[in-house]
Amino acid sequence: MPLVYIAAVLLSLFAVAPFIWMILTSIKPQAEIYSKPLSYLPNELNLQGYKSMLDVRADANLNFIQWFKNTAFVSLLTTVLSLVVSALGGYAMSRFRFRGRMTVGYVILLTQMLPGSLLIIPLYLIMKDYHLLNSYFGLVIAYATVAVPFCTWMLKGYFDSVSTAIDEAASIDGAGRWTTFVKVILPLTLPGLVVTAVFSFLTSWNEFMFAQTFITDYDKWTLSVGIASFQGQYVVNWDYLMAGSVLTTLPIVIAFWLLQKHLVSGMTAGAVK
Repeated sequence: MPLVYIAAVLLSLFAVAPFIWMILTSIKPQAEIYSKPLSYLPNELNLQGYKSMLDVRADANLNFIQWFKNTAFVSLLTTVLSLVVSALGGYAMSRFRFRGRMTVGYVILLTQMLPGSLLIIPLYLIMKDYHLLNSYFGLVIAYATVAVPFCTWMLKGYFDSVSTAIDEAASIDGAGRWTTFVKVILPLTLPGLVVTAVFSFLTSWNEFMFAQTFITDYDKWTLSVGIASFQGQYVVNWDYLMAGSVLTTLPIVIAFWLLQKHLVSGMTAGAVK
């Protein structure tokens, strides 16, 4: 057992070390970052990166607050769309018995195996035809194509864990299929919905490739694209880059902290019937 604990501690340190290095680098002066990149504590505290990120008047080349708003808007809209579509699809696959049901399920799962780089050109051509390039709605659709297939299968597992006897009891009480789904089944699968929502939110919050390809206006950039712009061909603004990375990570950490109860129960809710 002691060896297991030691291994767990080492693995935890290995996982946390990049975040600690990111935080320490964000508060170091630019000269010290290059001269002592692996030093633990900075000799001089430098918060210029954070000030430049949070002060809209600090630098005309920085628009972190706007990028943050863009990312939050796109992520929340993607989460809502993914939850609605995947909840309906997962419930249908779990409760309805129709010809080709498993084939449809496998096709949905197969789309999850396709790399994102393979979808860029088809999505770009579709969005060009429908005038969705350089728009938030087009980006939301692109993110939903990645999130919905996996979320549908996740929610199917949670719906399978709810006995069909509950549906029958609600039907005997006079509830229709839609009422049963909204007022009876969804509340019972709340932990699963939370896990699915977090997955959808993270998928869109951290995504870079689609955002860089489909969004061209500077004011419409997301955080991932905006922070990546601090890395130039010859010079990298490490203090800005790391400060932006820390501020981008904070909402995710806060969300996990607030939802940890639902996340733990949600990850195990669909495991046992």
